[in-house]
Amino acid sequence: MTKYSTKLKIEITNKILSNKASVNGLSKKYNINRSVIRRWTVLAREQGLMALKVKHKKHNYNIEFKLNVVKYYLTHDLGMNQVASKFNVNPSQVLVWTNTFNKLGAIGLIPRKKGRPMKKNNYKKQDSVNKNTKLPLSEKEKYEEKIAQLEQKVYDLELSNYCLKGLRAVMKDYQTK
Repeated sequence: MTKYSTKLKIEITNKILSNKASVNGLSKKYNINRSVIRRWTVLAREQGLMALKVKHKKHNYNIEFKLNVVKYYLTHDLGMNQVASKFNVNPSQVLVWTNTFNKLGAIGLIPRKKGRPMKKNNYKKQDSVNKNTKLPLSEKEKYEEKIAQLEQKVYDLELSNYCLKGLRAVMKDYQTK
């Protein structure tokens, strides 16, 4: 069950988008955290009010979609909420995928079966076989992982270069004074 209905989300977001009420006022009135209301507003601006609809279906995202989200987050100077609203996923999911990608690479983003495993007599034998065998990455997945890592490295180097240029300019001004 969801905490907030679609009707309530749309009602609150419409009031904010039409400048009839403030985030703080609506937060106090409905007793909802301001960050949640801001997230709804950003999502509505990015993708429209239908993106606020409560989803009752479990989503299975493929590896390409997850890689696109992680690449976008790592290469753009946006927060998790903005990236999540762009791709219409939960911000915590962006964090989980990014951490998994940083620890395990693209192979960590491969979808796996969820839930409790079936109870079998020979379960222990299968479990030991499954733990020892890793799925090999395809050539495309290897290249996508390499590209994502290189794009992140380029972004980090550009950012440090930009900071060093700013520092150089400040030091130059300081020395002339």
